[in-house]
Amino acid sequence: MIKTKFSSYCLNGVVEGCKLCVQGRKLVLFITGKCKRNCFYCPLSEKRKGIDAVWANERKLSKKNAVKEAIEEAKINKAKGAGITGGDPLICLNRTCHYIKALKKAFKKTSKNFHIHIYLPTPLVTKSKLLRLAKAGVDEVRFHPSFLQKKTEEKIEEIEKIKLAKELAKKFGWKVGIEIPVLPNKEREILNFIESCLEYLDFINMNELELSDTNLEALKRRGYKEKNKGAYAVKGSEETALKILKALEKKKIKQKVHYCSAATKNLFQYKNRLTLRAKTIAKPYDIITENGTLYRGALYIKGRANIKDKVLKLKKMISSKFFEFDKEKKRILCPVGFVLQHKKKLKEAGFIPTLVEEMPTYDKIILQIDHV
Repeated sequence: MIKTKFSSYCLNGVVEGCKLCVQGRKLVLFITGKCKRNCFYCPLSEKRKGIDAVWANERKLSKKNAVKEAIEEAKINKAKGAGITGGDPLICLNRTCHYIKALKKAFKKTSKNFHIHIYLPTPLVTKSKLLRLAKAGVDEVRFHPSFLQKKTEEKIEEIEKIKLAKELAKKFGWKVGIEIPVLPNKEREILNFIESCLEYLDFINMNELELSDTNLEALKRRGYKEKNKGAYAVKGSEETALKILKALEKKKIKQKVHYCSAATKNLFQYKNRLTLRAKTIAKPYDIITENGTLYRGALYIKGRANIKDKVLKLKKMISSKFFEFDKEKKRILCPVGFVLQHKKKLKEAGFIPTLVEEMPTYDKIILQIDHV
């Protein structure tokens, strides 16, 4: 067992999907918020949970040009693959297969293999559905099992479904694994499930249990507490994961095992994905911060002033290639240095000079705004 350079732990290495993920090279394709299960630890936000909508990273896709927009988002992010998630992608199997085929086709010429992994709850899994996913081009299937299931017959049924996927791997070459949240002090239950289906697995992924607005109360009722003040991770989750890793190491298993911490997701996976997107969309006036966000000057306009007149005034002060009008937020974007140097003249010209730090994501969430 080793600690990786991206704040996680692994045994026997890390699968391809995870390698690309921590590099920020995976498009997160959220196929639907619908799911037959109601897991108490599910962290999905209110705007996604139970809602049948498709998201590519932070971009909610339109119904008319959804596939085109997903491909566009993947290109902006310099993605080398996609992780298809939900909800349950099998609820919308036709849609899921359509996106897989479209992404594979779109990147066929530019990528040796646009790697696609998919997350599957087990209730709707059948051999015919797995076959369709395999033919569509899935490279890695990650099952979300009900590892706390106490009924023997239901546990056996889940394992049979994982076995089906492993049988298809002989023909289609995909990798089969399970991915589970690490509930504190549940190492025995987790280990028992892993051991019961180990022969059908290529890998085991464990995620640090995280708090969200939607699962907070359910986790608190069960006695779970935050790891640190203001943290999103649950206390005791990592300790339990390390116990499981050590136990599997003692058994000398051959499968790859990866424990992904909250820090792995936030400081590497998410941050790297933001930075890649920022580098693609950054304009001459932008500064990319060490966190992958954009730092820029922004000139807001008072009242109902004539935009054209304001732009003409600005052209006398700075080259037009260093500023542009942001229609969506009704502001003019320009260099930070220009705002600081000419703030007095800008105010006299009727502008509200500000410095803004915002996300490079499609929704352009503003993190901080300072008037100068």
